[in-house]
Amino acid sequence: MDQTPERKNRGANFLLVGAGTMFTAMVISGFLVGYVIDELAGTRPFGMLACGILGMIGGMMKVHELTRRADGALGGPQQKNEQQDGPQS
Repeated sequence: MDQTPERKNRGANFLLVGAGTMFTAMVISGFLVGYVIDELAGTRPFGMLACGILGMIGGMMKVHELTRRADGALGGPQQKNEQQDGPQS
């Protein structure tokens, strides 16, 4: 079943709308986990900072993955993955 370009763009747009929400959720959850660790261990700023930074890094990785997927859905440039294709002879 062939999809029209307009329908493909709509699906990619939904992926991009979720990217901002995903990034925000990852950062907030990182800070919350850090807060709980700080309360249990008594190391007030360090757990929150460390987990917040990890949440930010994880959020950026997730947004990068989603935007790459949206780029592929829009027919953007495809990158070859040598691990899947195997070595070229």
